[in-house]
This record gives sequence, structure tokens and C-alpha cells, in this order.
Amino acid sequence: MSNVEGYDTININKSSEVSELLESRGISDDELKMVIYDSETTNEKLCDTGNNEFLGKKTIGNALYFVRYSKEADIYKIHTAYCVKSAFDEES
Repeated sequence: MSNVEGYDTININKSSEVSELLESRGISDDELKMVIYDSETTNEKLCDTGNNEFLGKKTIGNALYFVRYSKEADIYKIHTAYCVKSAFDEES
């Protein structure tokens, strides 16, 4: 995995409902943190200014992850996340 150094400095918060949903989708806290860290450090994210929420994305392995989050002080509140996994490998 590339560009993951520093992702462990990301503090996240999720409701129990969101935690259950993400667990059922097989999305780990580390994957959430990697997406947010990448989105924040590259500033490659979409912004919903009406709700002050962001949508970040990142490819990790053979999966593309999307995380909808907002920032409250130094904590990132996770609203939802999903991923699309591919059975295909990249061609060399």
C-alpha cells in the first residue's frame, strides 16, 4: 500500500449503526483512516458545503474505497463508506 505513512494519526468517530454497517461491508478502521489521510493530504475530495461533509476515495489493493465524513475539531466523523472490489489484476 502506498501513501499510508501517517494515516494512524487520524482520529475517527462512528455511531454504532455506522460501525455495524461498515463491519458488514468488510471495511476496517485502518482503511477508513487511509482514505481520509490521503484525501486530506492531497486535497483530492469532494465537498458538500451545505452539510460541511466530504467524500474521499482511494484505491487500496484491488479495491476502490469511498468515505463520506466531516471534521469536528481533530476528529473525523464517519457518516458512511463503501468499496468496490475487483477480481481483476492490473496488467504489467
